[in-house]
Amino acid sequence: MFNSFKVVDDEDEKLKKLSEEWGEDVKNAVKTALEELNEFNPSGRYTVPVLWNFEHGRKATLKEGIAHLTQQIKHLKRKRT
Repeated sequence: MFNSFKVVDDEDEKLKKLSEEWGEDVKNAVKTALEELNEFNPSGRYTVPVLWNFEHGRKATLKEGIAHLTQQIKHLKRKRT
């Protein structure tokens, strides 16, 4: 299976300028965002919704997503009765 993965170049002029103007933290945040966009959608840089686990600072697993939805449904049922 072919997997096209674009690498974000540290020597890119726009990234260098961003780093000079705003610092390394901002440059690294933009670089990470671009890498994630390429990872989830290499054919076009449009956003893809992802369920996020803010507690652990990572993508949520399917099991965590189902548990959350189940909890929300139970909460809604209690409100109705």
